[in-house]
Amino acid sequence: MRSAGWLFFFICCIAGLSLAQKGDAKKLLESLAQRYDQSKALALEGTITTLTKSPSTETKSALNVSLVFQKPNKFRAVIKDAKGNVQQVLVSDGTNTFIEFTALKQVLKRPAPKAGVPITGGNLLAGSLKEQLAKVKDAQIVGEEKLGQRKAKVVKVVAEDGTTALLWIAENTLWQTKVTMEGKRLIRGGSKELQNPFAEAMKQTTITQIIRFNKVTFNPHLSPGVFVYKPPAGFKVVEKLEMPTMQPGQMTKPNP
Repeated sequence: MRSAGWLFFFICCIAGLSLAQKGDAKKLLESLAQRYDQSKALALEGTITTLTKSPSTETKSALNVSLVFQKPNKFRAVIKDAKGNVQQVLVSDGTNTFIEFTALKQVLKRPAPKAGVPITGGNLLAGSLKEQLAKVKDAQIVGEEKLGQRKAKVVKVVAEDGTTALLWIAENTLWQTKVTMEGKRLIRGGSKELQNPFAEAMKQTTITQIIRFNKVTFNPHLSPGVFVYKPPAGFKVVEKLEMPTMQPGQMTKPNP
């Protein structure tokens, strides 16, 4: 009886701790969303690391991102590879969005989005964090970790669609996110897709993406021309990308 009594007491303590953690996590997320919601502008610097695993291959890519955003839809984002080479530049003046395609020496001109930034993690942090957190059906603090000089609480969240993510929060700021997506969630079932080799391979693939911010500044001082776009020399501004055409008799080497 004594053992059973201690076991019951232990289970009650664990259950109480779990409920407390969920309550603390909810308050932490609400406070986080409120800070981003009240901020009129943000300046961010960080890295996006993507790990793709399938039964036969494993690939990893890393990109450096710097972003300046002013609500509701003005932004300048620069994406570079690990060596520091610029891969893409996106600028919105509030009316139009300009996206550079370096390989084509073209700039795609599109209407600006109503809100947010059309890059990975952009909409999450630059305008709709509150909306994203509204989709969370469960949240719990699962630990603490040190990121640089900051001690961050690690919050596990589960979205309405079943997607699970980890958030690292310190000083009422989101410093890191980690999301793992299963290919079978991205591929809908169907007789046609079951016969598609690509769909079958995708179902066995997992994609893990980690977004880590080294610098986050709320309401930074912005220069007047930060959202003014000027295309690089030799680049052509188009409303539809113009793909290169093959000349008669021109041979191309197979892409490995």
